[in-house]
Amino acid sequence: MASRFGYLLSAAIVGSVVLVAGEGASQAAVIASPVLTVQPSSGTVGSEITVRLTGSDCGAIVFRPVGAMTGLAVGTGSTGSEQLLVPSFVGNAPATPVEPGRYQFAVSCFTSTTSVFNTATVPFLVTSARRSPGRFVAMATTPDGGGYWLAQANGGVYSFGDAAFRGSLPGLGVVPAAPIVGIAPTPDGDGYWLVAEDGGVFAFGDAAFEGSLPGLGIISAAPVAGIAATHYGNGYWLVGGDGGVFAFGDAPFCTPILVASVPPMPLGFAYGPTPEVGIAPGMGSVGYDVVNSFGFGLALPPPNEPCNPTVVNQDYGGITLAGNVTPSAQISGIATSVSGERLWLVGIDGGVFAPEIETDQGLVSPSPFFGSLPGLGVIPAAPIVGIASSPAGDGYWLVGADGGVFAFGDAHFFGSAAG
Repeated sequence: MASRFGYLLSAAIVGSVVLVAGEGASQAAVIASPVLTVQPSSGTVGSEITVRLTGSDCGAIVFRPVGAMTGLAVGTGSTGSEQLLVPSFVGNAPATPVEPGRYQFAVSCFTSTTSVFNTATVPFLVTSARRSPGRFVAMATTPDGGGYWLAQANGGVYSFGDAAFRGSLPGLGVVPAAPIVGIAPTPDGDGYWLVAEDGGVFAFGDAAFEGSLPGLGIISAAPVAGIAATHYGNGYWLVGGDGGVFAFGDAPFCTPILVASVPPMPLGFAYGPTPEVGIAPGMGSVGYDVVNSFGFGLALPPPNEPCNPTVVNQDYGGITLAGNVTPSAQISGIATSVSGERLWLVGIDGGVFAPEIETDQGLVSPSPFFGSLPGLGVIPAAPIVGIASSPAGDGYWLVGADGGVFAFGDAHFFGSAAG
């Protein structure tokens, strides 16, 4: 399994961008220069853009302040176009908030026969760090699949179908200290939790408050990206953008993989975070699945095994896209069925992926595919920010930042908040 962990690690390494000095520099002329373009060339945090790369053997596309050597990996770096969202944070943990100013996208390209890196950069102007508080960020479904809730960054909650409205932050006159990023329902559907980027948790209906990061005086090294509730609803997990997991109530904590050392890397690489985008209950509700914006992740513990908080580097299941497919846009959400046996990821373009979970005991086959927006030739009016499964896992819903909802399989459409 070492090779799998090494692959996951390599996916998390930011290919920063300098030219190797010395004898390799003389070979630079024989390497085709990469070209990067970005459209539009300015925008607010959270806005959707297209970055196009022309080159070969290129590393990850990095978003960073002008003059900085490290940033946030926001694309796979494969030749072609990448649909991306301007990120909220950049840099190594603790991550630095993106403020208005001059930034750039960068990538390094190399060949297998030399140690020379060619750099390509393209400027980008962040016009505002303020994202609309009314944008939608996540969705959750009722136990019978007869409805769903949509959550906004300001803590607003919209209910559809048989989803009972149990309150919202604007309704209480509360302005969260950080934007809301996730919602999780209670098992009976009579309540829900909201989580903010700072790890603040807000409970409504029969959802029991089991704690939060600000309440413990904890400042997460990276912004919190999502929340998942345990099977009995007596606890929940939060996941940070750096993959750190925080357990509350009866939520078991699975000891994460510890990397004592990294493989030798050529001069010109810098290390940075690969942003996690969400967390979902795992199979048997004894653990959880996390995934990053490249579509890689971990099942902690592997399917049908209990969490063991005393064991480090146990055989966690590696989540990878079947056939090593490169997603057409960055991954923005994760969902599992009630049993946790089925797992899907969604990209900001509405592409849906059913990944594999690889363990020493074998390969957990991909879940059924019920369709996607690119497959229908549909371009969403706003980036897709979340996915939720129907109870039996025979369908799923997608939600956009504008509140638009798309239903596939046995997931029924009950309405949307899109204007």
